[in-house]
Amino acid sequence: MLFRSTQTLLVADVAQARGLAFRAVAVLGLAEGEFPATLTEDPLLRDADRRRLRDEFKLAVELSTDSAEAEYAYEAFTRASHALLLTRPRIADNGALWQASPYWEEARRRIQVEVQLLTGTQQPAPEAAASEPELWLSLAASPALWAQAEQLRPDRGARVSHAASILRQRTQTTATSPYDGDLSAWATIFTRRFGPEHTWSASRLETYRTCPFFFFISQALRLEPRQTPAEGLDARQLGNIYHHIFEAVYNRVPRATDLEALLTALPEVAAEILDAAPRREQFRPTAWWEQTRAEITAHARRSLVALVGLAGDFIPTGNEAPFGLQDGPPLRVVDSNGDIFLLHGMIDRVERAPDGRVRIIDYKTAGKSGFNNRAIIEGKKLQLPLYALAAQEALGLGTVIDGFYWHIRQAEHSDFTLAGFEGGPAGAIETSVQVAWEAVRGARAGCFTPTAPEGGCPDYCPAATCCWRYAPRAW
Repeated sequence: MLFRSTQTLLVADVAQARGLAFRAVAVLGLAEGEFPATLTEDPLLRDADRRRLRDEFKLAVELSTDSAEAEYAYEAFTRASHALLLTRPRIADNGALWQASPYWEEARRRIQVEVQLLTGTQQPAPEAAASEPELWLSLAASPALWAQAEQLRPDRGARVSHAASILRQRTQTTATSPYDGDLSAWATIFTRRFGPEHTWSASRLETYRTCPFFFFISQALRLEPRQTPAEGLDARQLGNIYHHIFEAVYNRVPRATDLEALLTALPEVAAEILDAAPRREQFRPTAWWEQTRAEITAHARRSLVALVGLAGDFIPTGNEAPFGLQDGPPLRVVDSNGDIFLLHGMIDRVERAPDGRVRIIDYKTAGKSGFNNRAIIEGKKLQLPLYALAAQEALGLGTVIDGFYWHIRQAEHSDFTLAGFEGGPAGAIETSVQVAWEAVRGARAGCFTPTAPEGGCPDYCPAATCCWRYAPRAW
């Protein structure tokens, strides 16, 4: 940043400021990789070849790693007639110390000046404040100055004091307040909103268990994250495509365990669905779309083969079985006091053995990580046990003796299975119903305190840009 006068501010790079004179100059980013920038050889004409062309053949060829930045630094440092400010970052994005620029070190060697270290926790002196918020922050450190400021600007002082009280309440770990997601004062509104007539989905219950504030923003306020425009498929669109392919293949083949017939039908079915996918799912195909189509078909083929291998005496009898949708009855979950909540959903695959035993499968495009018994107990994965209860009670399909999530791209089932849970399917259902009730009652009571999930918050949370407890995932 280069200051030309008290009325004019010029923001430019050092090359654009060459030959100009200024009263004050600020040069930013004096760190290795920034100024000077990291230079690499031209891969098409290496510096060794350039030297030979220059020395042996007398051609006017410059080295690709030659830089005029030393000249630029000298000119930038000498543009100011009254004041020069040099700044550099000390910590890189990964937390490592950032090496100072050699121009910074040379300036320190030649100029008798004390380096001032500034951090995000430091409060500027009132005379050094660069904005009104900084001024009020600095005044708050001095009770005498704060009292004077409140007398001069009582309206502004009152607003700042109110904002400070909100911040204090948000940082408390024991007491709750409306500023930290405790909206119990409005519980009657939420009880009416999420009462017995409200129909839930398993994903909404899982969202509340993941973070109550995430649920409040997305379901109570119905806000959506601001998406960056991008080409190609997202996870939801990809999942829809796989679901459509499996449903259509099994509907087209009379005997669902006839692997040869399934694999014969797959190419035509997949082609039809993938041809319609960009328009149906509303995405713009990339140049890699043909390869993506081939991968989707290959993954579907592997899963068809693996599912037939796991069939045993179970035969698929239903695909995309709805409850609480398409005029079907919802699942009514009743507690010991007679209170109820309703649930709707779509069971991806229902299988039945000759003796009437039922097994359900839910397709997933995500990997197996996180689909385990702990996720059921914590309420992060409630869908399969609740769907098993819906298969028994809402759809009347009989007793579910097993079920699992099927990870299509890995062609494997989840580590969690209904039969493998402690107490079997009945134990998984009982645990999930109990955890689901905790979510329902929490939402009805207006409890929406933010809770950062283990491992960090998802970037698709609609509160990512405003939540005071948002913690991005570390990769």
